[in-house]
Amino acid sequence: MSETTGCTADWHLEHSSPGMFLHYLAPQHLFARQINTLTARFRDVQALCDAGSCLPALTRLRNALAFHLVKMSRWWRFDFCPRGVTGVRNPLFLTYVKAHAERSAEDDALFDLFTMQRHMHGGDGGHILVLGRDPVPDPSVSIVYGVDGQRNFRFATGSHGVQPLWNGQAYPDFAAAWLAARGVHALIRDDSTDLHEYETAQREHAWARSWHHRHFHRSGKLPVIRLYAQANAQFMNCQSAFGRAEMKTVVERLAFDIARAAFQRHMTVADLIEDSDALSINLRSANTIKQRARAYVATCIDPISRPEMDTLLDRVVSYVPRRCP
Repeated sequence: MSETTGCTADWHLEHSSPGMFLHYLAPQHLFARQINTLTARFRDVQALCDAGSCLPALTRLRNALAFHLVKMSRWWRFDFCPRGVTGVRNPLFLTYVKAHAERSAEDDALFDLFTMQRHMHGGDGGHILVLGRDPVPDPSVSIVYGVDGQRNFRFATGSHGVQPLWNGQAYPDFAAAWLAARGVHALIRDDSTDLHEYETAQREHAWARSWHHRHFHRSGKLPVIRLYAQANAQFMNCQSAFGRAEMKTVVERLAFDIARAAFQRHMTVADLIEDSDALSINLRSANTIKQRARAYVATCIDPISRPEMDTLLDRVVSYVPRRCP
């Protein structure tokens, strides 16, 4: 049976509704914070259900959190295995998702689009399910977002009161479509500064997308310190505000992974780096990684999970390895 963080069912019913911390139409909100919070809340609510808290409202909350884990995996295009991420067997997890979808026509339509496509023209890039409107503070322009029959994100622009025209380009995740739409909006306004910013952000988001895709991967061909070095090089090359924010979070996530690896191996961060021979080791490198790991916990870890992560970092920072004489 899974363990809870100590939060009660009543607390989760008040604080863990997905709409309170997920911002689907505003991708400038940090991806990592949203997905980490969503995952932590699902695990905690599932643990309460496993422990016998069978309140119908709590069951509905669990099912909603399960659905949004699937939705987020499509929205941000990351690999998601229910059992690997939540500990719940895939068939059982899917029953939670379907139970939620049955209670919401909007969510059922989106789930169907990404699965069976009973209500769509299957594989038709011209058949588009509308997701919502962009709240741009411009009375002259309307931006609408959707997902087409090929499961790609699209946007349409037009004047208010006039049927919007769908752009012909398709995008693999919502953030890419959002950035492209904002670029078109800047073009319409003849704002060359904003146009350059969003075009640059589109290129830099493609770098971050590959990291988002592997967010839940626990192993890879390269050691985490080499991954950190790669991400940091990309971060240093980012020029847009959106791109820098995305890659900064990626770098901080990998810094946290390094600190966690050092804790698990009973080493200091400096010794772990030295053993890897992946970066030129110096005290400043280790301290920067520690600071970034702290920043990741402070900004991207769900508050209900933060104390445990802070304790981990306290221990890895203070640990002094024994050395042979």
